[in-house]
Amino acid sequence: MKFYRYRPSIILLLLVFTGCEKQIGDYRLERNDFLYPLAAIIAYQHVLDTEISKTQDQPEFAPFFAQRSDSMSRYIAELQTICSLPEADLTAEAKANLLNLQNSHGPAYHKLLLKLVMQADEDLIGLHVKASGPAGLKDVLLRQWTAEKLPMLTKRLDASQRLWHTN
Repeated sequence: MKFYRYRPSIILLLLVFTGCEKQIGDYRLERNDFLYPLAAIIAYQHVLDTEISKTQDQPEFAPFFAQRSDSMSRYIAELQTICSLPEADLTAEAKANLLNLQNSHGPAYHKLLLKLVMQADEDLIGLHVKASGPAGLKDVLLRQWTAEKLPMLTKRLDASQRLWHTN
């Protein structure tokens, strides 16, 4: 009778251990599957941040740019302690977005710039979620680092959204 009383607990433990083993083996992404898209997003964000730095008629953009610039510098420095970031060109979509931005003026320019910044922030967060998730990076150190960076990246997106709503 004791066997039947403890049997559900044993089955539960076996399911937990089996589930953990399966999850550990599900990591699929190689470093380059993360690093090349990351490099392209960072290059795009750098161009957008440069555009923000040129915006002299919006006083709230100066501290926003300073915070973004500082957080990205620290982010890249930390990443470089783990691995090298490859060179990357802007994607066709990023180039098209920048062309649309250059053709905008005044308030429409500022709104589009902030919209593009928020989208780039969301893309960066999405890449980190994918890399740190159950089917994420095989590289344990890089996978852990991507998970640790999510709060900082979310904070950047929050700042972009706050500025969007004040403009």
